[in-house]
Amino acid sequence: MKFPKTQVLAFVNQKGGCGKTSSTISVGAAFANLGFKTCIVDTDPQCNATETFGVELDQLANEGKFTLADVYLTKKPASDVLVDFGDRFGGNLCLIPGNRGLSSVYARLESDLQRMIASEEASPLDADDVRSEYRLRLRKSIDSLRNNFDLVLIDTPPNLDFLMTTALIAADWFIIPVFPSAYDLNGLSTLTRTVEKVRSRYNPILKLAGVLLGNYDRSASLDRQIHDLLKKKFGEQLVFKTAIGRSVRHREATLYHQTIFEHPEGGPQAEQYLELVREMLSRGAKGASVMPLPEEEALGRVAVG
Repeated sequence: MKFPKTQVLAFVNQKGGCGKTSSTISVGAAFANLGFKTCIVDTDPQCNATETFGVELDQLANEGKFTLADVYLTKKPASDVLVDFGDRFGGNLCLIPGNRGLSSVYARLESDLQRMIASEEASPLDADDVRSEYRLRLRKSIDSLRNNFDLVLIDTPPNLDFLMTTALIAADWFIIPVFPSAYDLNGLSTLTRTVEKVRSRYNPILKLAGVLLGNYDRSASLDRQIHDLLKKKFGEQLVFKTAIGRSVRHREATLYHQTIFEHPEGGPQAEQYLELVREMLSRGAKGASVMPLPEEEALGRVAVG
């Protein structure tokens, strides 16, 4: 391991179409390319992260393999759910695959709780404790990965429901991906309130690692203005200087079940994510309370093909 302990980061924003999945995958691939042992967890019922890696959900089911649904429903440790990509990412990247049935997980758990109450296995007074245990299942499952991975990156669904809440409870840090749009900015206050509730009730160590601006056009004055607005809202230290430029290469890579690092023409875009990771490492090296990461000089540079 390159870190003293495993760092768990959730990519969160209740708005869809703001780059959560592409950011999770690309940051994970960047860390893997730099030699960090990394695991991506797909909590979005759309399963876009899982499918981007070419993992067939129907095939997993036919082979009797586990998915994230088993983490929530049967308390399966994440170490039993891992999909290993072998040498594809130098042996440094793994996946906890999603499941299209994740959207019904909370309803199934709630049904189990009501059955327990009806059969007097639990009293109505126990209900809050049981629901809290449900929310902690992802964190306890991910604990099985600690000390075996440098990073665990969690992709989340586009809403503030049970699944995103469990991701925030499980995380040490969260990153907010946004696109330069007023719609993306409007929901950040609601997200901030949710984070504060998670901190006060479940996870007091949860911290903002940074706000990441994607789909960015440096030639557009509106995009630059929104970048400045984000700095005013969160403070300049908590908005990444590295912005991810607008490019069709990300969609092309997804179509062919590739990360941007595997796309034959994705070099410039992959370099942006390496620059983002180097910025994260640099913050940690300077002692900022953002991420306790090692100095970038100790890592060397990786060629982007």
